Amino acid sequence: MCQKKAKKCRDNGTVNKLSTKRGKTGSPLGRKEATMAVKVGKYHLFQRRLDTGSFWYYWFEDENGKRVQRACGFGCEDKRDATAFLEDLLRADLLEEKRKDELRRKTFSQFADKMFLEGAAHLERWKAKGRILKPQTVIQHRRHLVNYLLPKFGKLSLDKIRPAKVEDYLLEQRLSNSCRNTIIYTLQLVMREAKREGIIEIIPEFEPFKRAGRRQDVLSSDELTALFPYDEKELIGIWKRPDDMRKEREEIALMFGTLFCVTVSAGLRSGEVRALHKDQVSIPNSGLIINQAIDDQGKIGPLKKATAEDSRSRAVIIPEITLKMLERWLDRIPENPEYPGLVFSYRGKPVANYYILDRFRFGLDKLGIDHEKRRLTVHCLRYTYNTRMKTLLSAQVLREFIGHRSVAMTDHYDNPILLERLEAYQNIRPSIEQFWHQPEKPLRKAIEK
Repeated sequence: MCQKKAKKCRDNGTVNKLSTKRGKTGSPLGRKEATMAVKVGKYHLFQRRLDTGSFWYYWFEDENGKRVQRACGFGCEDKRDATAFLEDLLRADLLEEKRKDELRRKTFSQFADKMFLEGAAHLERWKAKGRILKPQTVIQHRRHLVNYLLPKFGKLSLDKIRPAKVEDYLLEQRLSNSCRNTIIYTLQLVMREAKREGIIEIIPEFEPFKRAGRRQDVLSSDELTALFPYDEKELIGIWKRPDDMRKEREEIALMFGTLFCVTVSAGLRSGEVRALHKDQVSIPNSGLIINQAIDDQGKIGPLKKATAEDSRSRAVIIPEITLKMLERWLDRIPENPEYPGLVFSYRGKPVANYYILDRFRFGLDKLGIDHEKRRLTVHCLRYTYNTRMKTLLSAQVLREFIGHRSVAMTDHYDNPILLERLEAYQNIRPSIEQFWHQPEKPLRKAIEK
């Protein structure tokens, strides 16, 4: 009965008063127990008297059912102030829930229609956080949105877009698996933004499509020797245009021969060698500083996958014969007002990607190397470097030289010619001979004695 008299509940959905219960004055921090509790929506208000004064607190249960306790804001000097504080808090919660409810009703088109455009808010935010996308990457994401995602899923709310629907749709399109994966990645970026806005709670998991492309083949030692002779006239003879095409100055053939030799000797990407500047060449240290590349738009900029925090720059030592060939070309570089200091240029501009591929095939055709049955593009020179140096350098140094961040990627680029790999392993024959070696056991020695 005493408890019932003291409790006096007013259970009208907003305010509940509880009885006063005073604890011992000698409790920790001189605290005297809470005297009253009031409920405002999901928030429970109570007062706690301390030796330093009376303070108002509230508690609530989060989405996981865990009790969270906090102090009321400044200015809550009495019960009326504290109750008003909680009412404002509850009102803000209702407004936020209403905002999220309106967002959840947004269609995919309404949410993503303005994404991946120049100056878009999400791109500026990513940039401020150091996540800078290259212009061609932004263009690619926008293309995926406009050509595939918006036409198919634009009228759906984001929580209705399921992986199975996306996969089935992409399988209906005449696309490579690699392209399908990049479209899925664009969709995942949109989903991340939607989760940030509170529109969806989780990002669906998409299983990537298997990449169909096979690895590049590599050039043999004999082929490398034939393609890159040190003799200037021989080098020009291999890398000049076919005789049935318009004649050109011999310096152009010399430039391409040197360009491809540097590429294979340092394991460079096409964009990296085409952006090579005089300042990146260190003759005294027999090496190159790789810190820039040409993108798909023909502009010189950061390296592949570079960010504000990680430029992905690297240094690589090149063989002496390659260094001498490069020095020979550096002495003959023509003046280029638009791109001063650029090591390799064609008609006053960086060499275009399509043109460098055509010239590479000219050289292979000259020596009868079949680049159609074998998969040999300019990128095969990077494969060749990785494969040849894998038996000569430690795994860590090789990754640093070639610019890989994982052992798996270095292994992917390893495509050996097995006879040459056997020759490279000859220096470890003494270790192999230990296979049949059986150290004499102490017992056998004792018996023989």
